[in-house]
Amino acid sequence: MTGQDEVRILIPDHPELRLAAAIEFAGALQHANDPLPVDEGEPWRLPEQLVAADLESALDAAVLHQPHFSHRHIGDTGPDTDTGIDLRHDGVGHMPVYVTTLPREQLRLLLDAAAVLEQAETTSGTESLPALREVREFVDTWREADEDQDGDVSLGAWRTVVRILGLAIADTPAREHRPRRLLDEAGQAVPVADGTGTSPAADTAVLLARIDAAGDTRPVDLDTAAFAAYQRLTIEWHTAIYGPKATSADALLQSNTY
Repeated sequence: MTGQDEVRILIPDHPELRLAAAIEFAGALQHANDPLPVDEGEPWRLPEQLVAADLESALDAAVLHQPHFSHRHIGDTGPDTDTGIDLRHDGVGHMPVYVTTLPREQLRLLLDAAAVLEQAETTSGTESLPALREVREFVDTWREADEDQDGDVSLGAWRTVVRILGLAIADTPAREHRPRRLLDEAGQAVPVADGTGTSPAADTAVLLARIDAAGDTRPVDLDTAAFAAYQRLTIEWHTAIYGPKATSADALLQSNTY
């Protein structure tokens, strides 16, 4: 935390985390209710919570207007400067991370909007209110469009990024889709770190404290406590990125990036 209303967030430099696609979807979501030409039908009627300009600006503040990120990671056309923070433990390098900051109120806006989309998707049409049915139709339509465009613009990418951001204030570890083993740097399947009695928010704070203590030294050498926190966070990131597919063979093969 950098202040009472500011949240410091860790974002992993993971190959499946599509920040540019998430940003593009955020812009499309904001304009979903905009009037359409007569021959293109009726606009969506999504609740104000989903189309508010503050929602797009919150994501932009987290991943677009931060000097910490490499331009190549957010789809910018500027210099290819990588500012990820390299991590090391016991002489072995691990996946870099980025540090960003977001007002707690903006983070809550993103998490609440993601919850509305999930509620609409998981509530049957006969049980949901008309406004929620409209959101569900929007989600279904966007998913079909994603498939047609090969995922260039993705609701899934937006949801994933929001889940990653939310880990900074999450008070309980992931329970669903949590794999029992991940691959280590040698490609060996090893048991995942036990999260009992811990939280992603607390682990984020421990890892940030170690990064801060290192100052400008790179890579950052993780002590025992910081590496344990990092290992627990890798499970959270893995589960947030892959969702129901977190235990699939393809997802587990990607885990040695940690």
